Amino acid sequence: MIKEYAGPILDEIGEALKDMDYDVLWKMVAEIHGANRIFFHAIGRPELPMKNFAMYLKHFGYRVHVVGDVTCPAIKPGDVFFAVSGTGETGTTLNMVKKCKEIGEIKVLLMTAAEKSSIGDLADLVLRVDCPLPGVPSTVSSIQPIGGLFDECVVYALDWALRACLQERLGRRDGAGPMHSNLE
Repeated sequence: MIKEYAGPILDEIGEALKDMDYDVLWKMVAEIHGANRIFFHAIGRPELPMKNFAMYLKHFGYRVHVVGDVTCPAIKPGDVFFAVSGTGETGTTLNMVKKCKEIGEIKVLLMTAAEKSSIGDLADLVLRVDCPLPGVPSTVSSIQPIGGLFDECVVYALDWALRACLQERLGRRDGAGPMHSNLE
């Protein structure tokens, strides 16, 4: 029974990602690679792959922070704010983006399912993944629970971005980073 779901779900992921703008993802990688520091923010399930991405970048020497962590410093000009918001309308995220714009010289990157959104209007780069969410039109249908397809696409897109970051920084796409935890 479970195996019957695997094929259709993998097909959904492929359908949702096939028309993603890979040039935008590459531009996001360039912003991350050139940033002084990168601040990550997401709420709910997308927060998990975002934290995973941030941790990997940290292991390879990028200066990263997850907004809301107790050790997160103030964001400043020259930094990057990377948010994931399925609808592009998450209130907390929108307020943070407005604050970044108020401070100035902070690049705002957004990954979303929405073609048009309040956060997207303010972001410097918007990576749209065509996935069905409440109030977000999509050409892709899904058999999964609400938001499941978007969450999976976030995982894949961030993993691809990670490989590109590592290639840019180290000339390789795999292995453990020099900053990997040694208190295990």
